[in-house]
Amino acid sequence: MEVFVGRQPIFNRKMKVAGYELFFRDSDTGSARVLDGDAATSTVISNAFIEFGLERLTRNHPVFLNMTRRFLLDQPVPLPKDQVVLEVLDDAEPDDTLVKALRRLSGQGYRIALENFVVGQGRERLIPLVDIVKVDVSTMRAPDIVRDAERLRQAGAKQLLAEKIETPGIQELCHKCGFDYFQGYFLERPSTVHRRALSASQHAVLQLVSELQADDLDTDQLESIITSDVGLSYKLLRYLASPLFARHGAIDSVREGIVYLGKREIQNWGTLIALHSVSERPPELMVTLLMRAQICALLCRKGERALDPQTAFIVGLFSGLDALLNQPLAELVEQLPLSVPVREALEHRTGGYGRLLQCALALERSQWSDAKETGYPEEAVFRAYMEAMRWADEQAALLAA
Repeated sequence: MEVFVGRQPIFNRKMKVAGYELFFRDSDTGSARVLDGDAATSTVISNAFIEFGLERLTRNHPVFLNMTRRFLLDQPVPLPKDQVVLEVLDDAEPDDTLVKALRRLSGQGYRIALENFVVGQGRERLIPLVDIVKVDVSTMRAPDIVRDAERLRQAGAKQLLAEKIETPGIQELCHKCGFDYFQGYFLERPSTVHRRALSASQHAVLQLVSELQADDLDTDQLESIITSDVGLSYKLLRYLASPLFARHGAIDSVREGIVYLGKREIQNWGTLIALHSVSERPPELMVTLLMRAQICALLCRKGERALDPQTAFIVGLFSGLDALLNQPLAELVEQLPLSVPVREALEHRTGGYGRLLQCALALERSQWSDAKETGYPEEAVFRAYMEAMRWADEQAALLAA
């Protein structure tokens, strides 16, 4: 499923981006027909914070969100106070109930803006309660803009935003009148951003992988993450019971497994099992990624003493996240707590881990000359390829059992 969000920048007096207003969109046509304001607000919030990530949408600038009356009164979704400006729509009745809600939100630390404000339409009582008054200047004559700016200042407006600026003359006039912020087609038209949404199961898997890959996990935290997912706990213990591990005695708990294999390896195997649960993709893909990951780990052990084989394994495995989750790799990498060398390897194929990945990918494509150019001994590369191929088939069978 494709998800969409409209976005238009807001500029300060120095013509630097000061924030972005987000709009409901249901396609990439640049407009949308809103039949249910509450549903549109919910969709924008969900897409901005969950599907896209606010940082990616707004580059860490504040985001202006259109809020229906119900959202202002009931506040069904907690929003980060330091990142959002709540816009009161012009159809929200400025009665005592709304006044009480705005006072509550302001007291909680939210910044509030009045959208499409027109002097003389009965919303003046809201001015002292908000931080920004947005004035629609698209149909106003120059003298009226000057007059209303002065009236709004006298009424207690803290900051003024001129919206729907369509000509350079109106932009210059609003600047001279002391407006603090500027928005409109003359400055920049709204754009629509879109992406393919993750399913609920994919979201859960990505969240679990993110938790498992955190560098600062201690044994207790790792045990807690794994044991909170019954399926993951079962599959991990079943894996440890396989003939691949020669040991004396049984492993009866996740903690025993962590002690037996080591924290880092358990993190990686938990990650592998979680990714394998993404059933939308063909099983052959996981075999390919297992082989790629193991080639990286084996070559690392044989020729890259400064690097960590477990990290090399994750680089190989995560290089196929885009295929597993049907999302751009760069966007998925942003959501995981990965080190700079790992990010560079995945996104740019650079650094020591990037060289390992280049070699593994070349072998996967039967491009032996390209694999040789990565600098690893030809015999070591061939042995890693054959060993990884056998190993990947065994692991895939265990994971599918």
